Amino acid sequence: MAILAGGVFGFYVGAESNSDSSIVQTPTPTPTPSVSASAVQTPLQLLCFEPVNNILRNSDVIAGCLESERSLGATALSAPQNPVNQLNQFLEVRFLAAQAAAEKEGVRLAITSGFRSFDRQATLFKAAVKKYGSEEAASHWVLPPASSHHPLGLAIDVNYPNDLVSTLWLEKNGFTYGLCRAYVNEWWHFEALAAPGQPCPPMIADASSLFVE
Repeated sequence: MAILAGGVFGFYVGAESNSDSSIVQTPTPTPTPSVSASAVQTPLQLLCFEPVNNILRNSDVIAGCLESERSLGATALSAPQNPVNQLNQFLEVRFLAAQAAAEKEGVRLAITSGFRSFDRQATLFKAAVKKYGSEEAASHWVLPPASSHHPLGLAIDVNYPNDLVSTLWLEKNGFTYGLCRAYVNEWWHFEALAAPGQPCPPMIADASSLFVE
């Protein structure tokens, strides 16, 4: 039975990754065609990841992804309409697919911080204000809960704070999976800012432009 999964909303099939397995990479998916704003934008192809054996393959929107697979989604990810308590499912599977590909090349990737509750984000921001002396200065590195993408389940910190070299692999190859480094000053912070296979947008200098008091 096939699963149609496009855009931010799709069917989620959870499974643990197996780091000893291999990954099969396939060509970049066809870009999403332009349609009117009132129409649903649906790509011709989707990336489907089978997390038990770490197999990544192209599918089409008619066949969709199999029950044993998880879709990487077909667009950049948008903010959820309702509160969440976990990492976005498409962001998670994008990272798992990238992690498996990196491991095949001897590169280790790990999420050191993903979803954070509002309380946890508030605590981190308070500590940053104390460290940097003001909310404005702190916002270059840590945002308050209303501004941060971590409580939305839309941001991950990878290999922070000790492994910049390995994380450069993700900066270079992450676009294949729809993962993009977001800030110039944070080599560890990645978000799903593009559809898989599409170019990442330019990085912004730091998080302070998103700061909301």
